Amino acid sequence: MKMSKLGYFSEFLLFPPLVLVASLLAFRSSVPPQPAIWAIVYGAGLIGWTLIEYLLHRVLFHHAPVLSQIHERHHNSPQDIIGTPAWASVLLGLIVVASPSWAAFGFDLGTAATAGLASGYLCYVFVHYATHHWQLRRGSYLYRARLRHARHHHLSHSGNFGVTTALWDHVFGTALGGHSARSARHAE
Repeated sequence: MKMSKLGYFSEFLLFPPLVLVASLLAFRSSVPPQPAIWAIVYGAGLIGWTLIEYLLHRVLFHHAPVLSQIHERHHNSPQDIIGTPAWASVLLGLIVVASPSWAAFGFDLGTAATAGLASGYLCYVFVHYATHHWQLRRGSYLYRARLRHARHHHLSHSGNFGVTTALWDHVFGTALGGHSARSARHAE
């Protein structure tokens, strides 16, 4: 759905306090506190997000009936701010991520996994916005992300599904190399 900048970035106002409060509660309830294990599970959640991002983009955004139509609008108008309302992200996060994580790993480590996934999601939101709307320094991480994402938009919709990383595109053989004149022009 088309959004305002405030609507698009409102997750940055909601998620960090939720993650912080849940993390503080998890540390408080963990006896004894295990920050090293918590950090490892957080990191696994962060890396796990990159796989989820890849699969969501490749499978749902390009093949699921309603989501693919919304995503096609993004491809047709990449400067429009199209995203998920913050309330829906929080609700999905609680139902699909946090609750199963708490059930599987307990509150403390489930919160660590959820915090990692939420952090990865926020990175994705930030990187995706920057690749479409910012002037980026040539050679920077965001510039390379823009080139990769521009290839997806302008070269082929069958590759470069990862926005924050190309890792899973390489693992699953969907990395697009080279560039088109149009994608290079849009990267500048």
